[in-house]
Amino acid sequence: MDTLDFLLKLGISMAIGGLIGLEREQHSDHELVIAGVRTYPLIALAGFLFAFLEMDGHIPAAVPLGLGIFGAVSIAYLFIRHSMKLTGFTSPVAILVTFIIGVLTGYGHYVEAVAVGVAVTFVLLAKGRLHDFASAVTQAEMMGALQFMLIAFILYPLTLNMGPVVVGGVDITKVVNFSSVMLTIILVSIISFISFLAIRYFGSTKGLAFSGILGGLVNSEAAAASLSNVVVKNPNLERQALAGILLANTGMLARNLVITGFSDTTFKVAMVLLLPAALMGGLSVAFSYMTESAEKKERKHSLKIESPFGMRPAVILGLLIAFISLVVYTLANQANGLAGDLWWGIYLTALLGFVSSAAVSFSVGTLAFTGQISPLVAGEVATIACLLSTVNKLLIIRSNSRELASRSWKIIAIIVVVGTAAFIAVDLYLRIYLGWTA
Repeated sequence: MDTLDFLLKLGISMAIGGLIGLEREQHSDHELVIAGVRTYPLIALAGFLFAFLEMDGHIPAAVPLGLGIFGAVSIAYLFIRHSMKLTGFTSPVAILVTFIIGVLTGYGHYVEAVAVGVAVTFVLLAKGRLHDFASAVTQAEMMGALQFMLIAFILYPLTLNMGPVVVGGVDITKVVNFSSVMLTIILVSIISFISFLAIRYFGSTKGLAFSGILGGLVNSEAAAASLSNVVVKNPNLERQALAGILLANTGMLARNLVITGFSDTTFKVAMVLLLPAALMGGLSVAFSYMTESAEKKERKHSLKIESPFGMRPAVILGLLIAFISLVVYTLANQANGLAGDLWWGIYLTALLGFVSSAAVSFSVGTLAFTGQISPLVAGEVATIACLLSTVNKLLIIRSNSRELASRSWKIIAIIVVVGTAAFIAVDLYLRIYLGWTA
């Protein structure tokens, strides 16, 4: 290790330790600071030096020795806090982690060291919010999180090495890519859960419009139902609720565009959907802005949306994807008989956009990527599903509030008409000028 490399590692380790120490000193709850902005940089420096001594061969197994020493330091620190009648185990653990960060720096893992340092500082800094979150989480949500971990870390790895599954002479794994389905469920669940948490924390203070766009990422139909139900109880919130529903539709369109790009990495399916989705989303945002009242009072209402984590929503999404994939595959590959004359039946699967446009978008995107159907047909089906999902918002509104439906039907009709016109224009351009075929 040359001098420049030594100084660089020394500086990085002390900087990360200083960041952690600064947080410890500033957020000590007015208690006596035992280890702070000076101690933690020295701990990180010690980790770097132990790694340096081991790598240069001066002290074999220096890092395990250092871990033992600073493990004892952490225990001593815990004993000191206990003798001062201070509770908590966070700072002793932070000492040991800071030492390991120094070791990572000494080994040359700069990115990993910085990432761990930032993560540690965030966890320490977010103490209040994390405790509030822990107290607010329900038992059902905890069970949902455990089920999600089962899907992500047990079921998904199993699908990576799945062999052929032959049913009726057809290898189902060629129709439904189970690992991609599981990965999509994980991705959608994570995006949905982040939005769900944002609604839980900020929805009641940021307004219905803010909750709407996040609700669209979770479940746009559930968001529309919840927002229209708000109007039944609070008629004066009609404009805000409509703005939220329009933004929920924008969230749905953005989510489906991402899903088509994820399922078909050639982005041909997304190309078909892009312009209609962009225009419909842009109009939804514009109408939302024009619709929402400038008056800010009486807006503290949150959406009633269940946590997207859990086995039930994952199974439903997975079954929908599998069902749509099998139906489209059968219709697309049946060369003879009645089904051969019903090739247009592929487009009927877009009707499931009333249930889950995300499942439709992923299914046709995957089939296009694997060559089972053309990207043009897949894009057409995904776009029609998004249009039907937009129409479904009006049906949901009408079922809850006639007054809100009378205000919103013209707006939603304009969005659907513009989206349909853009869809037809894109379809003709791809067919005529670029030579795409079904």
